[in-house]
Amino acid sequence: MAPARLRGGSPTLTIEAAPAYEFVVAIASIFEERDTMEVGPDWFAEIEARAGTDLLGRLTALSQGESDPWFHLISLVYASPAPRDIASFLAHLRKTDADEVTLTLLGYYERGYRRAAEPEVMRRAIAGDRDAQRELHRTYYPEWGEWHGFLRSVFERDPAATKAELIDLLEAWEASVWRTEEPKLMPILERDAEAKRVLAAELPLERFTEVATNGVEYLPRPGVREVVLTPTFVNRPWVSTTEYRDVDILTYPVADESVTAETDAPPLRLVRLSKALGDERRLRILRILGSGDKTLMELAELFEVPKTTMHHHMIALRSAGLVTLTSGTKRYRLRRDALPDVGELLRLYLGAEGPLATPAPTSRSTRRKGPRA
Repeated sequence: MAPARLRGGSPTLTIEAAPAYEFVVAIASIFEERDTMEVGPDWFAEIEARAGTDLLGRLTALSQGESDPWFHLISLVYASPAPRDIASFLAHLRKTDADEVTLTLLGYYERGYRRAAEPEVMRRAIAGDRDAQRELHRTYYPEWGEWHGFLRSVFERDPAATKAELIDLLEAWEASVWRTEEPKLMPILERDAEAKRVLAAELPLERFTEVATNGVEYLPRPGVREVVLTPTFVNRPWVSTTEYRDVDILTYPVADESVTAETDAPPLRLVRLSKALGDERRLRILRILGSGDKTLMELAELFEVPKTTMHHHMIALRSAGLVTLTSGTKRYRLRRDALPDVGELLRLYLGAEGPLATPAPTSRSTRRKGPRA
């Protein structure tokens, strides 16, 4: 799919549902907070049964149980040639320099990570320079213990060994898990990508990305040439941002109507709204946001709850399209323009016959130690 040039001198926008993106996101999801993931525990149980304990153990050992290295692979998916299926992605990976692969896993191309660690120090560290390795441990998110476990595991092997193990694991994942999942997931992803292309023709970039991600503001960083949006089903409701040179890649959750287009189940938007609004505290949060934007910490202090508890409430509200996470300041804002008529959604569902198309997509969420919130 050729990129579209947006008006006003904005970067080009590409919306692409390529198998290799979801292929690596599915691995990353294993190491995420599963109680927040919409695929549910049954999906994880089935995936783990198919993968087997040996493969799961090796995947865990490579990333030390962290999801970020797998998300970083999205940039190498982008760098691979079309159609970015598993074969073309793995072929590209085999041709890629081992240092490049290892640096990508470390977050070398991620803006936030490069602010935390000097790129040249990263290069010297993977080459075996002990002083550079100690420097990374000192400066590279020093409070993040799990990440430093991953750093130690990378430093214990040379880049060629890391690359070989990664390719072997991806081949095993494709054979045991992805061959079964791809036929089920790709129609959903392709359906959503096509709907987003239609929507992109009607809206400026900033407004389009907020609608497509269901409530996450995105402002292109200076010098960005292209913005790529690729849908995910497995990682709903989260949004991830990956960077590769002068390209930003947003992995966004597919809209509810893309999932339910071929069923007569209750619209997922109605289900999501019912869950979000069926909690008294969440209703009070919305009322407070009606008087002004708030950070996660401000909300947690107002309700006298831990940040993790408030974070889960905000996941539900963002997934329902009721709040926006603002860019830069990371403040939550009530989405007045997207407040739904729950009664009308219920009336339409109860009175509908056959498959029901839900309203146009609104918004969802982001998270991650790196470019996730």
